[in-house]
Amino acid sequence: MAAGRVVVEGLVCKEPAGMAWEDGERDLWWSRAAALEHGLERPDWGAVAAGADRVSDLTPPQVVWLFAKGPEVPARALLGKLVMLRHRQRVDLCRVLVARFELDALPFVRGEAKEHADELGALLLPFRAPEVATLVAGWLRHLGSARLWARLWLGRHAGTAARALIPAAAGRSARERQHAEEGLRFLASIGHGPTIAEAAAEYGPDVADLVAAGLGQPAARRGKRPAWTLPERLPEIRLAGGGTMPLDEVALLVDGLTRSRLADPPEPPPGDPAPRRDRPTSGVESSKARQPLVHLPDPETGARIDDCDRGSLAEFGRALLTAWVADGMPPAEAWVVPAQAHVGDDSTMDMLAPLRRSWSQGGRWERSVEGLAVLATAGTDAALRHLLAVEERLSAGPTNDRVGDYLAQAAARRGMTVTQLADRLAPAHGLDTGVTLDYGPRAFTVGVDGHLTAFVADADGRRLARPPKPGVKDTNPEAYQHFLRLKKDLRSTAAAQVARLERDMLARRFRPARDLPAVVLPHPVLGPIARRLLWGEYGPRDHLVRALRIAEDGSFTDRHDATVTVGGDAWLGVVHPADLGGDLAGWVQVFADYELLQPFPQLYRPAMALTEAQRDMTSLTGFGPVPADRIAHLLGGARWQGNGYHRQQRLHTQLAHRLPGGLTVLVELDPGVETSAVTAVREQRVTEIWADDSWSDHWQVARRIPMGRCDAAALSEVLAELYAVT
Repeated sequence: MAAGRVVVEGLVCKEPAGMAWEDGERDLWWSRAAALEHGLERPDWGAVAAGADRVSDLTPPQVVWLFAKGPEVPARALLGKLVMLRHRQRVDLCRVLVARFELDALPFVRGEAKEHADELGALLLPFRAPEVATLVAGWLRHLGSARLWARLWLGRHAGTAARALIPAAAGRSARERQHAEEGLRFLASIGHGPTIAEAAAEYGPDVADLVAAGLGQPAARRGKRPAWTLPERLPEIRLAGGGTMPLDEVALLVDGLTRSRLADPPEPPPGDPAPRRDRPTSGVESSKARQPLVHLPDPETGARIDDCDRGSLAEFGRALLTAWVADGMPPAEAWVVPAQAHVGDDSTMDMLAPLRRSWSQGGRWERSVEGLAVLATAGTDAALRHLLAVEERLSAGPTNDRVGDYLAQAAARRGMTVTQLADRLAPAHGLDTGVTLDYGPRAFTVGVDGHLTAFVADADGRRLARPPKPGVKDTNPEAYQHFLRLKKDLRSTAAAQVARLERDMLARRFRPARDLPAVVLPHPVLGPIARRLLWGEYGPRDHLVRALRIAEDGSFTDRHDATVTVGGDAWLGVVHPADLGGDLAGWVQVFADYELLQPFPQLYRPAMALTEAQRDMTSLTGFGPVPADRIAHLLGGARWQGNGYHRQQRLHTQLAHRLPGGLTVLVELDPGVETSAVTAVREQRVTEIWADDSWSDHWQVARRIPMGRCDAAALSEVLAELYAVT
C-alpha cells in the first residue's frame, strides 16, 4: 500500500453490528451496578425520570440511579439522548450501560471512547461492529491504554476487523488508509493473515491482490523536498578526521535524517481491562504512560554522523531547524525536530527549549512533545536543565506528566532519582570552582554569604558588598557588569532552588543521606539553603523516624543538640511541621536560639496535625460562620472544585481538593455558594470535613475512610487553607 498503488473507492463493509461477550463478561460488567454510588434514593425519582425530556433534567445522582437500576422505559428513552457523562464513576456506569442495553448503547459508548480512548476504549470490546474497527485501528500507536484496547479488540474480532478495514485501506483518504493498513498489519502479525486474505477475496480479485501486495510495505515519502534541505544551501560539515563532507554525502545524510522519528511506543502497553473495585478506572492516559525517546538513526546514517566534527554537525543541524521554522514549520518536514537529537549539542538544546515552549503555547502540541523527547534523548546536563525548568514552571497537566517521566528515565540512566538529579544540576554559576573579577591591574574574588548575597573580596581579603566601579587604569571594565549579572542570576537561582525544596517538602521527595555532605552542602547555592532547614529521616510509608538539624560542621544533631549518626542509605527529606507533633515547639526554639532564618516558611508554617482520635475518625467537625465571598475565592483557583457546575444556579454545597495517594478531601457547606452571580447568602457554615477515594462522585451517605489515611502534610496544607477563610 505504498505510493503509486491503485485506489479502489466505493467499497463498503455491510456486516451488521452484533455483540460477542466472553464467558462471564456480561455478568461481570452488570455486577458493577452494585459498586455505583448515587446517594440516598428518593421515592419520587421514578416519577422524575418518567417525566424527563432530557438527561439534563436529572441530577447527576439520578442519572446513575436511572441507568444502573432505574425503570427500563425511561432509561432506554433517555439513552438515545445521552451526550456525555461527567461522572467520575463513568467507566463503571458505561459498563453497566453496555451490559444492560447492549447494541442500543453503541452510538453513545463509541462517541465517548472516541473522545477518551485511553480511559473508555475498553468499553468497545464486546461490540462486533465495523464502525468500531475503523476507530480502534487509529489507536495502535497511542502511548496509553488505547493501544491495548485496540489490540484486544482486533484480536477478538479479527474477521469483522479485516472486512471493515479493507475498504479504508484501499480508499483515497490518506489518514484512514494509514490507520487501516496499521490495523491489517497488526492482524497479520498475530497470525490472522489467512483471515485477511479471505476477507479481501470477498471484495474481488483486484482488492485481494492489492491487499496482498500492500501488507508489510512501509509508507513511502511523498512530495518534493524543500530547497532549504539542499546541501549547497546549508553550512558545510567538517569531518572529525579532517576535511569536509562531500555534497553527495551531505545529501545522503539529509536523506537519512528525514527518517528521524520518535521510537515506537514502549512495550507492553499499559492498562487492565478487568474492572476492580479499588481501581475502576483501568486506563492510563498517554501523558502518564512511559514516554518514547527519539529512535536511533539507521546504521548508515549513524556512521555518517560519527564521521563528523560534532560542533560543525550541530551548526548544520541548527541551520536546518532555523530554515524549517522560517518556512512556516511544514508538518511534512517536521523530521527536523527529532533529528536534532542525532546532530545537536548544548547550543542546539538552548535554541530548541524556547522554541518548544512557543509550540506548546501556540497549539503545536505534537512538535512540543517531540521537543521534550529530543531534550530527554540528548540527556546532557544542559538538556536536562531545560527539562527541569519546564517542571518548575508547571504544577500539573499532561506536559508536566511527560516531563516527569522523561526526567525519571534520564535519572535512572544515571542510577539516581529525579531529586538527586536536580540537586546535581542546580546551577552553581562557577562559585564551586571560584569566580574572579579581573579588572586588569587589580582583581576581586566573588563569594556568597549564608543568605546567598554575593560580595567580593580584594587582594587583602577585605569584604565589599560590591566591587568598585572601574577606574581609568582598569583595562577590563566589563568585569563590573559581569558581577551585576552574576548577582541577578544568583538571586534567580536561589529563588528557584528554594521553591524546589519547598515542593520537595510538600511532595515527600527524599534523597539518600550520603548526598547531603557529598552533594548538597558543598554546593554554593544549595548548601546555605539546606543549613537553614529542618531535615528528617523517613522510613516506610513516609513515616518520620526522627528530625535532624545540620550543624555548623555539617554533622546532624537532634532537638537536644546531640550529634546523630545517620546511615548513608537512609532517606532524608525536608520535614513538614505536621509530621513533628509535640516536638514542633521544641524545634522552633532551637532554630530561634541559633538565629536560623529559614528560606521559606517551614517551622513557622500553619500546621494542622490530627490527634490520634481524629486519625481514627471518618470525618472532622465543621466550623463557621464563614464569609461566602471567601469560599467563592477558593473556587476561583485551580485546587478546589465545587459540585454545582451541573446546576443552572451553580450552587456549590460541597468543595473537593485532591490529595496524594488517590484520596480527596471533601468539605460540606450550608447553605451553599453560588459562583455564577453574587451570592445572596453572605455567610456559610462548614458542616463536615471528610475524605473519599478520588474516583468516587462523593455521594455516599456513610463515611468509610479514616482521616488518618490522608497524607499528613497534604492534609495540613488543605486544612490550613480552609481555616484561613474564617
